[in-house]
Amino acid sequence: MIFAAIVLFCLATALGLGLVVLAVRDRQGSPALAAGHAGIALSGLILLGVRIFSGPLNMLYNDAALLFVLALAGGLVLLALRSGDREHRSPPPMIGVSFHAVMALAALLLLILGYTHP
Repeated sequence: MIFAAIVLFCLATALGLGLVVLAVRDRQGSPALAAGHAGIALSGLILLGVRIFSGPLNMLYNDAALLFVLALAGGLVLLALRSGDREHRSPPPMIGVSFHAVMALAALLLLILGYTHP
């Protein structure tokens, strides 16, 4: 189950990178790409949550889940900024995108470390 979550988070990372490339090129992001990124990451978080609540204690999984939830909150803030009164063609603030990405990548590394070193 953890391996499936890792695969989903890696796929979400690839889609997120695609969103960053679109934002850096000052193009309007793809709503379908953003929805896919969020949906796949949320699916991975659900799998991780099921493993945490049904399996033995692994602090690395717990720490990864906490960071993923914080990254989720950051993603929701970015979505709210995009949905606000600002012009929809403007890219999201890159500092927010950077914090979101760093938290998610750190969580992914903790998850992989917990999977490879039980």
